[in-house]
Amino acid sequence: MTIKLIALDMDGTLLNRKKLVPEKNALAIKKAMDKGIYVTIATGRMPASASYFAKQLNMNCPVVSCNGGVVKDLNTGKSIYEAHFSEDTITELISICYQKNWYIRWYIGDTIYVRYVDMDMFPAYKTTKGLNIVEVGEDFEKYTENVTQLVVCNLNGKIQEIQDELADIFKDRIGLQQNTGYTMDITPPGINKAVGLSKLAQYLQIDKSEIMACGDGDNDLAMIEYAGLGVAMGNAIDDVKNIAQFITKDCDEDGIAYVIDKFI
Repeated sequence: MTIKLIALDMDGTLLNRKKLVPEKNALAIKKAMDKGIYVTIATGRMPASASYFAKQLNMNCPVVSCNGGVVKDLNTGKSIYEAHFSEDTITELISICYQKNWYIRWYIGDTIYVRYVDMDMFPAYKTTKGLNIVEVGEDFEKYTENVTQLVVCNLNGKIQEIQDELADIFKDRIGLQQNTGYTMDITPPGINKAVGLSKLAQYLQIDKSEIMACGDGDNDLAMIEYAGLGVAMGNAIDDVKNIAQFITKDCDEDGIAYVIDKFI
C-alpha cells in the first residue's frame, strides 16, 4: 500500500489528553513529510484551532475542520471547500438553544460567536492561543450568514438528551455528531470528515486508497471507512476499532508516531 496523505483527528489522536502534540508524534510527522507525504488534520474543531496546531507542525497541505465542513489552505487562509447552514435553519437552531438556555458557540470563518463568554465551556481549547471570540448577547440574528458549525456544550451529562431533542425537531435538516460527552457538533446536513477529506484528496489529486486516516471517536467513523487505511487509536471507541484495519497505541503513548513508523 502506498500512502500519499495522512489525515489525523486531533483530540484523542494527534493530541494527548493534555491537549498537546507529543514530541514523538511531531517527529514522526516531520519524517513522513520529508518523504513527500502530505499530512493534514481532520477535526471537529473550528478552522482557527486546526490551523494553530497544523502551523506548529509545519504541515504541508490544507486542513479539514468543522467535521469536514471546511477545507482551508494554511498559507493563504482561502477555503477550498465550505458547507454552510441555510439562514432559516441556523436562525431557528440558535433561537431554540437560546430558549432552552443551552450554551452554544457557532463559527463563521475563523471567528467564534457566543451569547456570553464562559471559558469553562472551552476545555478542549485551553492549549489554543489567539482565538477570536465575539459575544453577541441577544442580538444573534446579525451573525447567521455562512455559519459552518454550531456546538452545544453541557457539563452536566445531558448532551444525549439535547441531541435526541434536536434530532426530533430538525430531522435531516442538520447533522449531529457527539464525541466528547460534554459537547455536540451540529453541521449542515450530509457533512462528515469523509466529505472534507474527499474534497482535499480531489484537490491534491490523490486517490482514497492512498490515504491513511487516524481517529478515535464517532465523528471519525466516516473517514476511517473512506480511507484506504483506517487506523483506530488504542483509546478509540469500540465502533471505531471494529471498522479500522489497524489499531495503534493510545494517544498518551505516541500512537500516531507508532503507526507512522509502522506503515510509512
